[in-house]
Parts: sequence; structure tokens; C-alpha cells
Amino acid sequence: MKISIDKNNLLVIENPNIPKTKEYCHNVSGYEFCDFDKGLIIYHKKQFKIINLKDLWEKMWVVMVWEKDEELNNLELDIKSVESALKLFEGFDEETGNKYYFLYKFKESELELLNKNLNKLDVKTEVKKTEKWICCDYLEEELEYNPASFLFGLTLVYGDFMIKNGDLKSLKIQLPLFGKYKENTEVLDEVIATLSDNWIFVKKNIQETNDGIVYQITSSDYELLQIFARFYEPIEKWLKISKHTDTFKIKEKLVEFLNSNKDVPKEWKAKVLEEIENWMIKILVK
Repeated sequence: MKISIDKNNLLVIENPNIPKTKEYCHNVSGYEFCDFDKGLIIYHKKQFKIINLKDLWEKMWVVMVWEKDEELNNLELDIKSVESALKLFEGFDEETGNKYYFLYKFKESELELLNKNLNKLDVKTEVKKTEKWICCDYLEEELEYNPASFLFGLTLVYGDFMIKNGDLKSLKIQLPLFGKYKENTEVLDEVIATLSDNWIFVKKNIQETNDGIVYQITSSDYELLQIFARFYEPIEKWLKISKHTDTFKIKEKLVEFLNSNKDVPKEWKAKVLEEIENWMIKILVK
């Protein structure tokens, strides 16, 4: 047996005695993966354990490890992508023959604050109330979808930042899918997939409600929260992101577990410990 970081960047124990007869698929915090059964190191009820991958269940946390990407630390807000988030829904005025963008199910009482925030972020698009919709000016140009900035724009309009005592804990977006359902869904799916390819994890859930279909997006990924906190600084500065601090406290427990547990194989352990020390680590919830 040996311990390793596998093709899915999970911390596993390769055990030749475990049958490789069936692939098991899981979704943890928006990250989807499939693999044959093997030993899996998980965090559950405030302690690390070794289970079989097929036995991964709700509220268990898995460990992901990969090489750092320093570019994320320098990511800047893309204004065009924020504007694209404001213009997800397109309309046509039959009286004037003009196209326009609009915000669906947006509260008129929040319009003044939204425009103030957009102005602080240097977003030039003005959102205004008309007889039919709360609208944005129509611009004949291709929309842009820089994933983090686009998602940030959606959060400004359709979402909430979950904050407690200046601590940014998570974000949640409730997006009613109006009009071009398939096209809008494809855009949102692609944004989430691109973030996942860059090891930033966002969870989606499509719900049918009395008011139509809602595309729900949630995330407590500390890297994404750090990026959004930096984007939001012209409006408000949050004091801390405890998800980041908590992850590194759990990392210390992980190292202690690997060094002390007799069921952790010695083969490749030194290499894995070095990678855990020098690479990125995230704990994702099933």
C-alpha cells in the first residue's frame, strides 16, 4: 500500500486488495469526480479517518491538494464582465423597435444602492426604472464572461454575501431563469465549469418554484471569497475570511494524523507531506 495524491487531486491510499470492479461518482462542494474504490482520507466530526471511497457520505469532507496558482492572487475586477452580468436578460420593445437589457425580479427599492455601488466599482452602466422593467442601456457589443468577475456581478444583483461581524463566510445567488432558459443555463454552467478547472468550487442547484425555475449558486470556497473581498473593497472592506484560517488549522490536524496514524502507509508519505506543505489545500464537503 502507498499514500498518494490521485488523478482527482484527492488524498488517497492505494490498496491492491480493494476490488476495482465499479466506478463511484461523487459531488463535493460543486467538484465532481469518478473513480474506482480505494482508501480515502476524510475529515468527519472534527477528526480525520480512512474510509473506502464508495462509502463517502453526506457531511464528510475530502482533502484536495494541488500546486499553487499565484495568478489568482493578482486577479483584477473585469468591468465588462460585471456589465455582462447586468445584461443577462434581453428584451425587445415592440413600440419603439429597440432592444434592451433588464434585471428580472429586481426590487425597485434597491435600485439607488445598486447604482451607487456600481459607480464606486467604476461600472458605467446605469440601471433605471421604466414603465415595464428595471433596465440597462442596450449596447451593440459582445458580452464578456470572465468567470470570477461575471459571478461577482451576478452576486451584486441577484445574490447575497453572507457576513457576520465583518467575516465573509459564503455567497448565495438566486437567479430566476427568464426567457432564453437554455442559453442562460449554458452560460452559467460554463462559468462554473471554468472556475472548477481553476480549482475554485461553486455549487449549483436548479429549483422549480411557483415563480418559475431558479438557478441557485452557492460557494464558501475561501479563494473565491478572497477574490470577491478584494473586488468589493471600493464599496466596503471586510475584516476577515475565517474559511481560510479554518482550513489551515485543519491542515495542521491532517499533518499530525498522517504522522501518527499507524494505518497510513509509509510508502510515498514523505513526498505527500512535502506536497501538502508547499501546495494548495482545500477541504470540500460532500
